[in-house]
Amino acid sequence: MPLPERRRNAACQVIHGLLTISAANSALAQESAAPVKRTLQDDPVFAEKKYQRNVEEDAECNWVPKWGAFRKELLATPPDQQIDLVYEKTLEWDLENVTNIDEQSKLCLLGLVTMQYMFAHFLMFEVNSVEAAAHSFRMMDEHSGAMHPDLFDKASGYGKIWPITASKIDSLRRAILRGASGGGSGGPDRRRRFKNAFGLHDGDWETVWGSWRPRGSPPEKVGAGGFGAAMEGAPKPSFRVYVYDPDEFPPLQHLARGATFCKHNQWGMEVALHDWFLACPCRTDNPEEADFFFVPHYTSCLINHADTFEGCDTKQLCQPTTELFEQALSASPYYRRVDGGRNHLFVWGSGMGADGAFASWRSWVPDAIFMMTETELWNPFHDVVLPSFTPYKDILVPGKLGLEDMKSLGQMAKPLDERQFLGHFVGWPRPPHASVMRPEDCKNDSCPLNVRSVLLAMKGEADMHVDVDVPYLESFIGLSSSLFCFVPRGKSAWSSRFFQTFFAGCIPIVLNDRYEPPFGEILDLPSAIIKWPMKEVPMLVEYLRSMEAEQIAALYSAGKEFRCWYAWPPSSVEWAFVEVNKSKFNSTCSRWHINNAYVAVTRLLAAKAGSGRQRFYWPGATSQGLEHAGAL
Repeated sequence: MPLPERRRNAACQVIHGLLTISAANSALAQESAAPVKRTLQDDPVFAEKKYQRNVEEDAECNWVPKWGAFRKELLATPPDQQIDLVYEKTLEWDLENVTNIDEQSKLCLLGLVTMQYMFAHFLMFEVNSVEAAAHSFRMMDEHSGAMHPDLFDKASGYGKIWPITASKIDSLRRAILRGASGGGSGGPDRRRRFKNAFGLHDGDWETVWGSWRPRGSPPEKVGAGGFGAAMEGAPKPSFRVYVYDPDEFPPLQHLARGATFCKHNQWGMEVALHDWFLACPCRTDNPEEADFFFVPHYTSCLINHADTFEGCDTKQLCQPTTELFEQALSASPYYRRVDGGRNHLFVWGSGMGADGAFASWRSWVPDAIFMMTETELWNPFHDVVLPSFTPYKDILVPGKLGLEDMKSLGQMAKPLDERQFLGHFVGWPRPPHASVMRPEDCKNDSCPLNVRSVLLAMKGEADMHVDVDVPYLESFIGLSSSLFCFVPRGKSAWSSRFFQTFFAGCIPIVLNDRYEPPFGEILDLPSAIIKWPMKEVPMLVEYLRSMEAEQIAALYSAGKEFRCWYAWPPSSVEWAFVEVNKSKFNSTCSRWHINNAYVAVTRLLAAKAGSGRQRFYWPGATSQGLEHAGAL
């Protein structure tokens, strides 16, 4: 069913591209008696990017004479004078114009990123302006994140073809975020923002730090001695977290690579939460006062790209990353301060849980706090039969949706009385985990535990939008045109489709007996979500067809209040931050800066902070004196 014209015009760039493909389909259908069915691989997301051939075949940019000449001149210029040349060419080529920047990125991506990096570095460390550096960095955000860090380094000749590497970009990004913790009133020179990188000021933090407390009592004020990164007079954070710096712990340089690349896609919360704690007034650079130690890594992203670590993909436990985690913890002077790593924080963003990237975690950090998407098991890991998620200690978090996806789904969403379909599902059939039933015994819809096959068997029913292997647009149409969206188990328990439903205004139906949605500690889950026994889909459909309009409306309204809590808004070093600050997200989430997934995680983490920061303690003891390697 075609989208209304007004919705199509309001959709994001991605949707525009999808609509173009849809229009092409219509033209083909008119020319041929048998129209060609488009599949997921026909989606523009998978098309070759305009810059791709240039990067692969001419990384030096010699095809474009001005860029080739600039590269040679830049490499011949002493490092302390390179910024002068960059500034000269920026003015000469009008590279302050966003449209022109995009055009030049198609001609010489690496040259443009090099120039933008040098500007941001100069503003951060020479001008000492965090805000200006953040502005300059986000100008290159999408360009530097266009390639996997390994491909980026290969194309740049590891800094020899172009004087830029993925690790340099990562290091600068972290420095800007560390400087963007906000506080106070800013100042006339604007070298310190009064808002942090995620748009929170002291008044917002008072809500964050006070909201989790019994009876909502307000937090204390920070005294003259400071408290973490919080300034004097600011609301006192409920805890302090030390963030391991990959520049100081070399194994983490391999595990936390390519933030601008890995922030995309559903596992991007591994980057997002790293960014959040770097820019949080709760961050401390003094490990002696830390309640928690955050270990950054982007392994869900990196392992999903099979060439990152030799012999690793999503089909087996990854030994190289496991060894890197072990090396990082072995080198840490803070790791053994408490039993089982219980003051250490890890984020796991994929269905592999902790096992895929850190196979030996049960021996090293069995008591660490995991902030993770997965509650259950990953189908390809047949021999892993115990989940890495532990309800009493871990925090379940949502997958990451892109800002454009969230906005577009909201713009496409139809009112309840205009929705054509009762139910929606688009996806591939999947059997349960091997520990539940042998996959070969549960291949199709004759097996109730193969819930996806049961749903796909409803294809063709008039009130159901059900299909497999279609472009994203087709799925978006179903999400925004259906009353209910089925969320069955896939390769594992969680799915990004669950979080998409809230932004599309579609009531989610969880069909996984072992999955519980995030943030049930602060959200009334049954008010907006239906969770149904996964073996009883036929009875579910009968139930849905008999529901009263008032019941449906109540679930729908509650879901609108949920969606902000399942959003990860961008930080000030991301280009999407510009869109957020143009208020274009306000119609989707009016209180996005304080009602979001970061704040929910922070509230839940606050209750886990304890006063004992060492295994042993007594009056007058030093941190060195409290280290007892032979203790049980």
